[in-house]
Amino acid sequence: MRSLLLVFAVGCSDYAFIPKEPDGSGPIDTGTSRTDTGEGDPDGDAGLASIRGRVCDLAGEGYVVGARVWVELDDTGDGLPDRTIESVTDADGYFTLDGVPMGNHTVRVQKGSFTTSFEVLVSAPGTLELAEEECLQQEDVRIAVVTGEYDHIQSFLGRMGLEYTAYNGVTGSQYIDFLTDPDEMAEYDIIFFNCGVADTWLTRKNEIGTNIRDYVANGGSIYASDWAYYFFEAAFPDEVDFYEDDLVYGSAFVGLDGGVVADVLDPNMIAILGTNQADLRYDLAAWVVPVSARSTVSTMVRGTARLYYGGQVAGVPLAVRLERGGTAIYTTFHNEQQITLHMEELLEEIILSL
Repeated sequence: MRSLLLVFAVGCSDYAFIPKEPDGSGPIDTGTSRTDTGEGDPDGDAGLASIRGRVCDLAGEGYVVGARVWVELDDTGDGLPDRTIESVTDADGYFTLDGVPMGNHTVRVQKGSFTTSFEVLVSAPGTLELAEEECLQQEDVRIAVVTGEYDHIQSFLGRMGLEYTAYNGVTGSQYIDFLTDPDEMAEYDIIFFNCGVADTWLTRKNEIGTNIRDYVANGGSIYASDWAYYFFEAAFPDEVDFYEDDLVYGSAFVGLDGGVVADVLDPNMIAILGTNQADLRYDLAAWVVPVSARSTVSTMVRGTARLYYGGQVAGVPLAVRLERGGTAIYTTFHNEQQITLHMEELLEEIILSL
């Protein structure tokens, strides 16, 4: 049986094209001409192809789960899209777009705020295998980081190839000036709050909480870790119930340091880990313990929190996600030297999903 391998160079990527029969039964006999008339094709698939490729992260060191991939088709030729063919990347970052007609197409990819796009020439029915992976790009995504004493998400962002602007949250009033200026906040797509931000902002809690809530409602995204929970609480006071009194900052600082084997509920996280359990480590005592979350909040990771003065609380939401125009994520765990492989993989998924 003969097979034919054609290689196209489009843009910056090489594509290996393996023509197959429309029903996928095997390679096309290229000695026979084929015309897209639709005759003898009850499924109407003559002249259509599948595009298969893989999406990598911004650093090009891993693959992206749950990214949306699509092409828009202008069937009427009026310059406007009439329909969309789309897919989602799997656990290994692969996607397949089925039923793509002949011609030049722009394939678009999006995961959270991060995107990429590339041109593909489809010249014959069959399966078009992209020879090179396509990586997400930061492009115009602007990121702000409020620094903290006990967490350094900015070092994690750097390893992922992301650029950011840092606001000092440990000393001085720089971060307060930032969070009390809605216009400056709106210049960013994502704001990160590290564990260990100075508590001097609490004198303007209501104002800052309102600004964060409005920022998310207008499409911005935030991520807060551990002791930075009060930024989440100030903006969304009814969504998560923390240990003891939510009106008193610090009353939830009751977690015992050590390891936790947690249940992973988020499908993308399960796909990344290859399991529904995650090995977490809390290397600092007095971490924040949430008790429960409303049905409007998605619990991504759940587990049992041991309390440093004795006892434990089972089934607590260790990582939560709230959609309010934009996205607000809070995790009890964060980026420390004793971070586990599971925590690293979960944090990368969280960052890319914002």
